[in-house]
Amino acid sequence: MSTSSVFANLGHVLRSRDPSIDQRRANRDLVDMVSHATMRGRSQGVRIINISALGLMCRSDAELVAGERVHVWLPILKDYPAEIRWVEDSRAGMEFFEPIPPRIYDAMLALIPPRRTAW
Repeated sequence: MSTSSVFANLGHVLRSRDPSIDQRRANRDLVDMVSHATMRGRSQGVRIINISALGLMCRSDAELVAGERVHVWLPILKDYPAEIRWVEDSRAGMEFFEPIPPRIYDAMLALIPPRRTAW
């Protein structure tokens, strides 16, 4: 079996690990940031794993529900409104109600620790 055929067939693995991979409309930046999201009137801890101008993926021990509206604390933007689009195990994908403007996104990203490796 050639090496190229092995790698050509790994797309299903990526899709199985991240259910949003086929739905992304923007490249994600890998980050490692502890933050919080406000939902149901309570603040819950989240660890942001990746982010784009359109949304983010996080991990949390909180009970996250797809379709729920939340506010995620982000540098510069503070409590930014988003909707939970999917939940799998302790991970969740959130889509911002409004895209983050490029200049603000770049300034915000400069304040967030980058992730060196995939989770």
